[in-house]
Amino acid sequence: MRRTISSFWQTNENVKWLMRYPAMTVMVFMRRDIGYRLLNPVPMLIMTGILMLVAMMIPPNRPETKPHYLFWFAMTSLFLASCQRTKRWREFKRGILQHSYYIGTSPFDFKWLPFFCRRFRRVARFVDPFFCILVGFGMLAESTALGCWLIIAGTALRIYEDAVHRKELNRDLDILDSLIISDVHGGTVEAFDDSAPHAPQSSSPPIPTGLAPDIRKSIRRRKNA
Repeated sequence: MRRTISSFWQTNENVKWLMRYPAMTVMVFMRRDIGYRLLNPVPMLIMTGILMLVAMMIPPNRPETKPHYLFWFAMTSLFLASCQRTKRWREFKRGILQHSYYIGTSPFDFKWLPFFCRRFRRVARFVDPFFCILVGFGMLAESTALGCWLIIAGTALRIYEDAVHRKELNRDLDILDSLIISDVHGGTVEAFDDSAPHAPQSSSPPIPTGLAPDIRKSIRRRKNA
């Protein structure tokens, strides 16, 4: 039973991290400072290929879907990802440091917003995904294919942002726990250092290595006899 529950949670975590790939197709439109390694071209090429395949598989007798919208969305997403990755590399060579897995800053993270809204990436975690979903619903009347994908990608972005947030929170809690444990260990060491010194134990008498004078005389007598 425990193994089944553990396997379920592991699968759940893996699915959350897989949401990164559909989310990236909308992140490159909204965020201009995504990390270099997060913009890996292989996943972007795979997502572009999947979207192009879906667009080609849509029957042509359904004009309301307008699959060419989805096709050009996929191509533009790949182009923007490539441009951002090239820009990150040039910034790296100029000495501009940035985390290579940074998931980007929300375009709605305005400085005039209250601190409560900007703390813990609340704008990026909630506003960006729901904005994508709302745009997706709005696009359903124009292109069903693109509208449905924006809804899926917005949902994936929300799940991915939540997974990143939980990972960072657990990391910060682990660091805090380590500091507390170190403080407790330091207090224990100080308690032993401040304790009264123990009285030194008396050393045992040395072990004789030579011959006593009476034994030496006895040996000489026997030699002279």
